[in-house]
Parts: sequence; structure tokens; C-alpha cells
Amino acid sequence: MIIPDNASTASNTISRYENVREVNQSYSVFLEHYQTAAVPTEPYRPQHKGNVESGVQVVTNWIIHYLDDQRFASMDDLNDAVAERVEWLNERTPFRGEPRSRRQWFEEDERHKLMDLPEQRWQQVDWRKAKVSPDWHLMVDTIKYSVPSSYAGQGVDVRIIGEQVAVMAGGLVIAEHARGTRRYSYVTNPGHAPAGYQDTSLLWTRAYFLRQASKIGPGTVEAITRLLDRKKIEAQGFRSCMNILALGKGMNRSLLERACQDLCADPRTSISYTALKHRLTVLRAEANARPTVADSAVENPARKEAESRSAASRRDTSKAYLAGAGAFSLAALAGSNSEATSMQQGADNE
Repeated sequence: MIIPDNASTASNTISRYENVREVNQSYSVFLEHYQTAAVPTEPYRPQHKGNVESGVQVVTNWIIHYLDDQRFASMDDLNDAVAERVEWLNERTPFRGEPRSRRQWFEEDERHKLMDLPEQRWQQVDWRKAKVSPDWHLMVDTIKYSVPSSYAGQGVDVRIIGEQVAVMAGGLVIAEHARGTRRYSYVTNPGHAPAGYQDTSLLWTRAYFLRQASKIGPGTVEAITRLLDRKKIEAQGFRSCMNILALGKGMNRSLLERACQDLCADPRTSISYTALKHRLTVLRAEANARPTVADSAVENPARKEAESRSAASRRDTSKAYLAGAGAFSLAALAGSNSEATSMQQGADNE
């Protein structure tokens, strides 16, 4: 048993009205690994950890005060001086009224009472919740890890200890991996792939994505095929295929097909979701570009000539209010009467 201070990083308050604390979960797991229990002291009770306070006093008197009038050019020099003084303190005699030093007391009376350390050092344990995708991978910190395909669509627990990642379902470990180092990468065990893809109702497959791509066009089919052929493990490209097909939702099918055709025109081009997304952005910008007035006149001279003829044949109605009601008869509007006749009918009406 050890008696630490009641630091808030290692203990939690369990009473609102009393200064009672207990160690938190992470600290408790650490102590259990070393078969140790901790009982935090109460605040403002230094006598609860008298040995610690006594040790602080010894260090203050024999090390800090001894070095307080010296100057050091770097932290390394200071650390060397402190380490040398600690060795002197541990070898100093007499200690506790006997001609023995602190080190001799430890070697003769205390060392044999200590427990052996565990074979493995304690490492921080992190727990995560995740759901297995139809490509029998799950994502943890942007890295995708494989699990047996029979767990596709299920929720699982992920235990991270140091550099080891363990996936658990129902309290059992179903997959173990070394922790990935590159963001957005795959860590795949080929043994997790479904055998022959007999039951593909909950899985993504090459046939599924090619079938969906055929609904858009041959260029999209070729792009999906090239993307999957480039992967050593086919399932590592399924998520990219899903994202590519999502770009063609709504009214974007024709644009996606054109973007796929543009990229597939060069066999050296690497097909990826990012490349297609950038190509779609360029195509949308070209489609939204508006032509200028001068450009439209040059490109369509027939339209300009038609507009000129329409303006020439347009009737002049600027003095229609002087002509009277007769000027708006069917014959006048058809152009059979001249402007003089219209004026005469207006005078008769008056």
C-alpha cells in the first residue's frame, strides 16, 4: 500500500461535503498492474504521509541549500550536480544512530521485502467503440483495421495498449493488429476476407460496385476497375469506390461519367477519389462560365440578323393616342389602312 497526495489528476472527490477522495480509474488500473493499492491523504494533513514530508526536508537541507549559491550553465550541469549530491546523501553515515548509510539499510533490511516487477511494463489502456463496415474494416483514429467478415455491420469494442490494437466482440478478442502509423491507411489481415464471398448480403464486393458503376456509364466502370486492380487486397479500395459513386448522386451522373472518361484517357493516371473530385470541380467551373456579349454576337450571327429584322418591322405607336378608337380596329392592326386613313377616322369620330 502507498499513501500518495490527493492530486486531482489521480483521485476523484466522492463526497460533496467532506474531503474524501478515491483514485480514478486509470490510476487504479496502473496500481493493479503492479499489485499495489493507494490510499490518498486528506488535504492539509501532512502527518498522513510523514515519511514523504521528512524526505522533502532532508533533500531541502542537504541538496537544495547546498547548491543554492552555485551557478550552472545548463540543465545537464545542474542534473549532474544533483545526482552527485544524492549519491553522497545515500552513502552518508551515521544514519538513524547506527554506523550504516541509507544504502546499507536498504540493501540489508528492505530490498528482500520488495515484490518482483511484472514481466511487462504497464502501458496506458484506451477503449473505443466502433462499427464494422461492409468492407469488414473498422476505423480507429483515421486508420482502418480488418476483422473477420462475419462481423460486418456489428458494433465492437477496440482496446489499445501501447502499439497493439485488439478488437473485441462479446468479451472475446476477434482480431489483433500492430497499431498503424500512416493516416488513412489500411491494416488488413488477408485471413479475415470472406471465403469465396458465398454470403455477400452484408458485404461490399467488386461485382456490387461494378454493377452500380454501370448505371452511370462505361467510363465509371473503367475507373472503378482500375482502382480495384491497383490494390493488393481488393477490399482496401471498397471505401474509395463508395465515395466515388457518391459523387454522382442527383444531377451529377453525367459530370462524373465525363470526369472518369477524362482520367481514364491516360493509362498512366492513377484513379482515386481525390483525383475525380478535383476533376469534377474543374468541369463544374467550365459549365458555370458565362459567355460575354461580344462573344455571343460573333458565335451566333444569324441571331443578330433576326433581331435586326424584328426591330425594323415593329410598328410606331408613339402617336396612337391621337388617332381615336378606329386606329385599333382589326384592319388597322393588320396594316391594311394607312396612317392618313387612321387620322381621318379619328377626326370624324370627333
